[in-house]
Amino acid sequence: MTKFCPACGEALIDDAKFCKSCGASLSGAVNRQSVPERPLVEKSYTAITVIGYILAFLLPLLGVICAIYLLTRKDSEDANKHGKYMIIVAVVIWAISFLMVMG
Repeated sequence: MTKFCPACGEALIDDAKFCKSCGASLSGAVNRQSVPERPLVEKSYTAITVIGYILAFLLPLLGVICAIYLLTRKDSEDANKHGKYMIIVAVVIWAISFLMVMG
């Protein structure tokens, strides 16, 4: 039967003494039936999202870098959505800047 870390809920190897995810001591590791289900909490990337939008307007290349970071976050659909929007904003700003310089 699979055991889970009492601190973070990560699945454990049967003979583990410490959690590979959080490093907690496993003297109190328990089976899944006795651990209540915790709802999944989506991580918040508010600061990087705000910074990314600002950079997408002012320095589009850095905005794209922030957007790629957000796109690679697997734990937040909201971060992925903002990453896509940031890339669009940065490309549009780049295009407008290019047209203004050339025109």
